[in-house]
Amino acid sequence: MIYKKFRLDINGLRAFALISVVLYHFGVPYVSGGFIGVDVFFVISGFLMTGIVLERVDHKGVLDFYIARFLRIVPALVFAILLLMIFGLFTLSTNEYEALSKNAISSLLFYSNNYYAIHSSYFDSSSEFNFLLHTWSLSVEWQFYILYPLLVIIVKKLRFPVGLSLSVILAMSLAITLMRVTGTKEDIFYLIPTRAWEMLAGGLVYIASVRYKMPEWIKHCEVYGI
Repeated sequence: MIYKKFRLDINGLRAFALISVVLYHFGVPYVSGGFIGVDVFFVISGFLMTGIVLERVDHKGVLDFYIARFLRIVPALVFAILLLMIFGLFTLSTNEYEALSKNAISSLLFYSNNYYAIHSSYFDSSSEFNFLLHTWSLSVEWQFYILYPLLVIIVKKLRFPVGLSLSVILAMSLAITLMRVTGTKEDIFYLIPTRAWEMLAGGLVYIASVRYKMPEWIKHCEVYGI
């Protein structure tokens, strides 16, 4: 199972994505587009989740998948937010602590992406002081975790080709994104309908990697994180 192995290529992409985002937030010159690292993370998540979902749906069931995701994410998130709330209790003003509390609730309930789409902007200077802003991407992924296995189950029950079905939904998500380009940029940036195509793209890459034998020269690129 490809997702259980240590993958130099995937971890290389993760490193690239992480460094890009960090450099962007530090305002390093010539890295103004570093936020694209988030897009890379979504593609990687789609790749890995597709392998996990296809196996769990066929052998272990969806409930087992949800429990595994919950135990992997929620305890660490709760612990981090609890520490932040305690720290804020002694360092923030009443209004700042109230704002932090609202952000914390939206993060714990995994709708912070929807919340920030209405109340905040990733690119505003004021967002630099939102310590939980990064949880928007976790909320997008969690929403994807909930919907994706159900989608795969429906596709399999109807005996539709999984790859073709994902391609159609990807095209729909990408079309929504392109139609919203001239609209509110927060909608495009934060919401699952305009982010789903990236994770589905990763899913299609996984399916292709399983169905088709990769050329040897591509396998050698793994050493360089490609």
